[in-house]
Amino acid sequence: MHERTFSIKTLGCKCNQYESAQIASQFLSSGFKAVPFGSPADIVIINTCTVTDKSNKKCRNYIRQGAKFSKYGKVIVTGCMVETHKAELDAMSEVQASFTNCQKDQLVASICALDSVIENTSMHKVSNTYALPFMRTRGYIKIQDGCDGNCSYCIVPKVRGIPVSRPVQDVINHARYLIENNCPEIVLTGITIGKYNYEGITLAKLIKKIIELDGNFRIRVTSVEPTHIDDELIEVLQHTKVCKHIHLPLQSGSDAVLVHMNRPYNASYYIQLVEKIKKLIPDIAIGTDIIVGYPIEEEKDFTATLGLVQQLQFAYVHQFTYSPRQGTMSSNYRPLPYDVVHKRANALREMAQKSSLQYRLQFLNTVRPAVIEKDGDGITALTDNYLKVGIKNNHHARSNLGKIAPVMITTITQEKIEGSINIYP
Repeated sequence: MHERTFSIKTLGCKCNQYESAQIASQFLSSGFKAVPFGSPADIVIINTCTVTDKSNKKCRNYIRQGAKFSKYGKVIVTGCMVETHKAELDAMSEVQASFTNCQKDQLVASICALDSVIENTSMHKVSNTYALPFMRTRGYIKIQDGCDGNCSYCIVPKVRGIPVSRPVQDVINHARYLIENNCPEIVLTGITIGKYNYEGITLAKLIKKIIELDGNFRIRVTSVEPTHIDDELIEVLQHTKVCKHIHLPLQSGSDAVLVHMNRPYNASYYIQLVEKIKKLIPDIAIGTDIIVGYPIEEEKDFTATLGLVQQLQFAYVHQFTYSPRQGTMSSNYRPLPYDVVHKRANALREMAQKSSLQYRLQFLNTVRPAVIEKDGDGITALTDNYLKVGIKNNHHARSNLGKIAPVMITTITQEKIEGSINIYP
């Protein structure tokens, strides 16, 4: 009997990555075999993102590319672009079917019900078991979905809906499952995880409950809005089982731009928050998002953003060129000239690289706890403070794959970080 195969291409956020892992788990439980995207497959899934126009273009390209490797010459499309461009996607000759975000849970069952797809193949019952992470090194747990923010540029509330928190016990059970399957790192993800609140249990309290579980594991918190950070969460971030890493979206260092964006803080608030966190957790990696070329951004506004990046020494900066999203307030404004935006983007990229290098250099010749992972033909380590370290060949590397081990960082340049596992017989 022919073994049915599937592949998934995921674009966008960690929440999408989690949902793709869940889809993959259901396919596997239904008797399918996973193959890499770009290999021939019976079923090809494209999990889309629509946060920028560039994201949409990428999705269209991957849809066309994926169709070439699909047995039926068509792909299944899901994700946020389906929410905003469903008619367009359904009209593409390469698209067999589309599923909205709220339909993702039914995607595999629906596909398995199509005679044209399964060709009378014997199928197992679709399981709701939790997905194991790739290489079992980092397991994502989606604890929350949705956003009720009103940022002028953002389409996410329209495509993800209002905030909904996952039941506490379900999260705990998922975490326990990952730990029992020797997953060393648990990543808490969602759309606005700082809004997590299930029957009075906040994000900080949820993390405390996970910390109480037995096992050798650590917890990584993903992106949290600045105004969702409180003293209890900062205290939790100091725990030895919590990674020294958090992502705090900034978007702009200009108060005028922040007001126009409907961001609920000013630059001073953000600076004080970062300085407070760094004072309590000096080695923490703080990453951020910045939008370049927002329609009302003047040179003085951009200069303020550059100054803030230089001052706060971010571990990394995710920068986005402003892209108008239909249905958002800022889409009514005329975009800035391309050459102006391009020049600013290059300047920010250069400043962000300098800031990142300054942050990383302080860890030269230090030892950090890191998850050891296979990366292509080599081995890498992801430290608690989000440094990706290339591991030099030593006899401890392969024996520690999938484990947390001490790593000595021996080389840091703009291009790479190298080190070795610091275990002695």
